[in-house]
Amino acid sequence: MIYNMDCIEGAKQLIKDDSVDLIVTDPPYNLGFGGTKLTKTKKPRFNIIANDRLSQKDYQRFTFQWLYQAYRILKPGRHIYVCIDWRMYPLMALWMQRVGFVIKNCIVWDKMQMGMGWQYRFRHEFVIFAVKGKQGARRIATRKATDVWSVPRISGNKTIHPTEKPPELIEPMILNSSQHGEVVVDFFLGSGSVAEAALKTGRDVIGFEVEPKYFKLTEERISNL
Repeated sequence: MIYNMDCIEGAKQLIKDDSVDLIVTDPPYNLGFGGTKLTKTKKPRFNIIANDRLSQKDYQRFTFQWLYQAYRILKPGRHIYVCIDWRMYPLMALWMQRVGFVIKNCIVWDKMQMGMGWQYRFRHEFVIFAVKGKQGARRIATRKATDVWSVPRISGNKTIHPTEKPPELIEPMILNSSQHGEVVVDFFLGSGSVAEAALKTGRDVIGFEVEPKYFKLTEERISNL
């Protein structure tokens, strides 16, 4: 069940309290990123996604609103994974704790290839791993997983979304934190990486994408599974 609508209103209207088993999501980082500039025109390949160029006050309000909904719908003791980068990590971690999540770890995604720039070129992003509530938290399904994951990023000229994540990054989160037939929610579908990983691993998915272009891409992606 995926919806072309704002995730905040969508969650309010469609998802009950304490009803979902796992949340995996990749929200806007508020960095105004339009993808690689390694193009013939030297311009970004994509337009800036919704809610990725807000004032600090508006971004904080927007983030608190979707985090409150995420906390409301998640079952007690269950997990949430939130992708973020080092520039916004301190704020996202603080805001998640303020709505009630207990942060258990910070996964470092090693993209295995450096990005653009000069001052120590970027090669990683973070994924905040947290649970709802201080007691009764479910453990992940393995004791062998570390907090550094080496997964190649999608080449910039092959992405179909400016912040697209490889399904190989998402699948371990789903396998470690849910069981077959359970419900995974993604508040920001983008091009559908979470939806694809959830369906491939036998989970049900509920997702929201506010931009029609990317919602259609997600529809096409999961219809071809």
